[in-house]
Formats: sequence, structure tokens, C-alpha cells
Amino acid sequence: MNNFNPRTQTGFTILEVLIAMIILSISLLLLLNMAMVALDGNDWSNKTTVATQLLQQKLEQLRTNVNSLASGQDTVGGIQRTWTVTKIDHNLRKVDVSISWEDIRNDTITNSMTTYMRTDSL
Repeated sequence: MNNFNPRTQTGFTILEVLIAMIILSISLLLLLNMAMVALDGNDWSNKTTVATQLLQQKLEQLRTNVNSLASGQDTVGGIQRTWTVTKIDHNLRKVDVSISWEDIRNDTITNSMTTYMRTDSL
């Protein structure tokens, strides 16, 4: 005959298993949230890097054609560039280049840079 004595039985109770599952579920949800924040940060960082490179590229293009400076705008890879050329003096131009793009949350991010360029020799 098999004697059943609950005090001698070892193992987990249902309450212990339930608490362990709740702790595990909360931990996994927090890790999922951290992963989403990391993905959002990676997207923002990538777009910011590409946008800054496009801004610098446009400044270099304008610098190589310094005698034919004109205002304008274009869109490259979903990033809109706008540049404005202002005549300051006979040989001096102010060039404002701004870029804007939408991040993963559809917020518009804008960055700009200003430089002065001499057009022809003195």
C-alpha cells in the first residue's frame, strides 16, 4: 500500500509556478520594449548620418560651382534638401543648406548649415 504524505512530497506548488510565470512575463515585456527603443534609435541614427552626409555633399557641390550659385531644392532618398544663396557683397555669398526628413514616428527632423563662399578672385 502506498502511503501518501503531503509533507514528505517535494516540488513546486501552483502558486510558485504562477508567480514565476508572472515574473518571466514582465521580464520579457521589458526586454521587448528595450528592443523597440534600440530599433528606433538605430533608425534615427542611420537617417541622421545619411542626412548629414547629404548636407555636406550639397555644400561641396555648391562650392565646386561657386561662380554659378543659385538657390534650389531637391529630394534624395526621402530626405529633402533646400539651399538658399544670398549675395552679401560683390565677391561674397552666404549659403544656407537645410535638410528635413521624417523619422519612424512621422516626426519631421530638420538640420541646417550656413557657410560663406567667395565667388571670384579679388
